[in-house]
Amino acid sequence: MATGLVIHVSSGEDTHTEVLTDERIRIGSCDDCNLRLRASALPKRADSDGVVVELVRTNGFYWVSAFDSSLQLSHNGQPLATNTEIKDGDEVQISSSQLALQFFPIRSLPAVVVSPAPETHVAPFIEQAAIESAATARRDDAKVFLREFTRELVREINPSTKLITLAIALALVGGMLYIGFSMFKEMQRSRHLITDLSAQLAQAEAQASKTSQQLSDLGRSNKEIRDSLSLAVKLRSDYGSGVCLIAGSFYFVEAGTGRPLRYPEGQTNEGGAAVQSGDPQSLTPEGKAAIAEFEFVGSGFYVGDGFVMTNRHIAQPWLADERAQGLSGSIKSQPRLKKLNAYFPDHPQPIPLKFKVVAARDDLAVCTLDTTEVPSGIPVIPLEEDQTSIAVGKSVVMMGYPSGPDRLLALLDDAESRGIQQRYGSLDSLLGYLAENRRIQPLTTQGNITDLDVRRIAYDARTAEGGSGAPLFGPSGRVIGVNFAVFTENQASNFAVPIQFGITLLGRAGWNPPVPKEGKDSEAGTAQSNSHAGQ
Repeated sequence: MATGLVIHVSSGEDTHTEVLTDERIRIGSCDDCNLRLRASALPKRADSDGVVVELVRTNGFYWVSAFDSSLQLSHNGQPLATNTEIKDGDEVQISSSQLALQFFPIRSLPAVVVSPAPETHVAPFIEQAAIESAATARRDDAKVFLREFTRELVREINPSTKLITLAIALALVGGMLYIGFSMFKEMQRSRHLITDLSAQLAQAEAQASKTSQQLSDLGRSNKEIRDSLSLAVKLRSDYGSGVCLIAGSFYFVEAGTGRPLRYPEGQTNEGGAAVQSGDPQSLTPEGKAAIAEFEFVGSGFYVGDGFVMTNRHIAQPWLADERAQGLSGSIKSQPRLKKLNAYFPDHPQPIPLKFKVVAARDDLAVCTLDTTEVPSGIPVIPLEEDQTSIAVGKSVVMMGYPSGPDRLLALLDDAESRGIQQRYGSLDSLLGYLAENRRIQPLTTQGNITDLDVRRIAYDARTAEGGSGAPLFGPSGRVIGVNFAVFTENQASNFAVPIQFGITLLGRAGWNPPVPKEGKDSEAGTAQSNSHAGQ
């Protein structure tokens, strides 16, 4: 008959033993489990109540009543099944982790046999005192026994022992008196100390209240100073971390066969190294040379709910790539996007992007962050819904990554910039280095709206190639357009798609607008919509 279970838990080098005597034993990561396991030691499961296995004691034996079938549990090397009896030494393992449970049922113990009491021996003087007491008429047994016991005890003790005992007794009494006096004095000192500390605490509270008032005044003063700064500085401070540098690459496959196009073989330089021709006309699906991969950069911005807005020619870069245009007429091929990453300021790792939808007419595209949880430091950039605030002559701010990594390297010393380019030759490694060292920061320029059309906004804030997909802020501090083109012959004529078309495209993609906080929707910024909808 089993009265309980000894459960030995092992996970790698970590071991633990638990003894349970419940009728029903639940093992898992839930709060009401009898034996709780760390959630990090279990495989991640989308839908689970946290119970790994449940045991029930019936007729003196423990049986498996239920278990999580998604974990692929094994019992002594065989798949676990319900109504399985748990025997001594049985082991249950989770195949996708190092976690193992070993069971040892506790059986009932036999009755304890009490050993016979030892024979009692009575001292002769006690026996004689008892006899004398029985013979007396008064029969005061207790007094006679105590008197004879004391008399015999005193007779047996040496005088030196008596003196030592007296000295010890006096030392104990003196020590107790000394300790009591010391404790009394210590209590007096503690009371004085508590009184002094109370006075100091009152002074500290008064000083803290005064300091809090000063900090509040300073905060209001700082807010007034910040609000008095230029629009560009304020927007850079509030929303700069929500503008990302988008980088990726694409390649082509032969239509019909799906074979990737490669550089031609057999081209070598004077040193014997292979030369990859940049001419798209020379690409071929034959051979074993390197696959022709085309890299690109652009800009984008986070609008909440896990969505990022950019240009169509950034999400589908072959539409604007001159190399891809030259290839389309020579070889029947189809483009394939290999990777698309977003580099946000102050975040050391890129976040992969998933293409969602593009506009049929405007140069707009919507992507989603391919992550389970958006970092809390990325602010949600607000979008302008009031189109009446857009007019010629109004101030605008463009925030993006014109010239891509070349501009970021230009901000460094020449020697450091050359060293970085020599060590990090590819675009991915270079951007990875810049992200880890917090060097990815958007360029912020300010200007005015110079012309206005139904489907485009012309403005003179400086930008360049690589700024495609960047947000264009209006005087309200909200995005009024998405930059998509640069007129190189006239810097006063850069173009952006009005954000009203971007809001429509986001609605088609399933975007949920963030709920603005009370007071200022411009501070609806960071966390409220940073839950990726798994688009």
